[in-house]
Amino acid sequence: MVAMVEMAEPVGRPDYPFLRVTTMGDFVLSCVVAQKEGRPRYRAMEGGELGNRRAALAILKFLLCSPRRRATKAEITKALWAGRDPEHANHIFDTAASALRRQILHLPGIDSLLNTRRLNGETHLILATQAWIWVDADALIKLAQMALRQEQQGKDPLHYLEAAHALDKGEFLEEDAGYRWTQGRRQTIEGAKRRVLYHLVEIYCKNKQTTKAEELLYTFLQTYPEDEDALCRLLQLLAQQGRRQEALNVYRYSAEQMQETGKEPGIYTRQIIERLQRGIQVHERSATYGALQSHYIYAIVLVA
Repeated sequence: MVAMVEMAEPVGRPDYPFLRVTTMGDFVLSCVVAQKEGRPRYRAMEGGELGNRRAALAILKFLLCSPRRRATKAEITKALWAGRDPEHANHIFDTAASALRRQILHLPGIDSLLNTRRLNGETHLILATQAWIWVDADALIKLAQMALRQEQQGKDPLHYLEAAHALDKGEFLEEDAGYRWTQGRRQTIEGAKRRVLYHLVEIYCKNKQTTKAEELLYTFLQTYPEDEDALCRLLQLLAQQGRRQEALNVYRYSAEQMQETGKEPGIYTRQIIERLQRGIQVHERSATYGALQSHYIYAIVLVA
């Protein structure tokens, strides 16, 4: 059995993160290799470097889903290796944690970006902060929060919203979507992504940049064809421009995707389509999407 050694967290704040983690879309670890004109350069770690370290990467992902990037050994083994004999699960954990600390998260001059502490008789794993290990999902949430703060101060949040949306490359930890331990963090991140999207759509529409708004919604629906909030918003935009047939085609495709999973469009979506099919004009009174609010209001008025 590999002994767990207690280690302290890195002190101070580095000039740049030593590791970048992409969690939305393909899961990628990128380590810093050099600086050019004061800016760091990163290189994606290849499969050969990571080797057969699935258990180590599973611990890393679990910590990224945990509050403040920390969890106990008991929490990790219960979530990742619940069906294993306890002694075997402990052995897997100790070996994987050692590999993660010494091979994946090791830095010259610093013991590791993964730290351990003994508190109340339990072993805690603590991952370094965003300043040391940059994670795209955490950066997206931070930018969305900054956008909200800008708006509350009467300033333009567009720059922060666009920067946040640019980080969205796909589903959070898509290879681990079926695991319960990812669900809490996944819901938080997916919610933030949608609030950023709808806030951008709202701003583009107000600024008469309809093409930009359409592009965002079309791209989003390619990944999430069953998302009716995005679908309704796109149908409205197309209908308001007299692009009735295009709106009907978009609806038909999304409805077919829903049927494949045993679902059907909701009442608001069907009402919009019924109006379009009958040649009745579709008007939107309001579609308010507040950045990083727990709920948003989606009100549609269909006027004959």
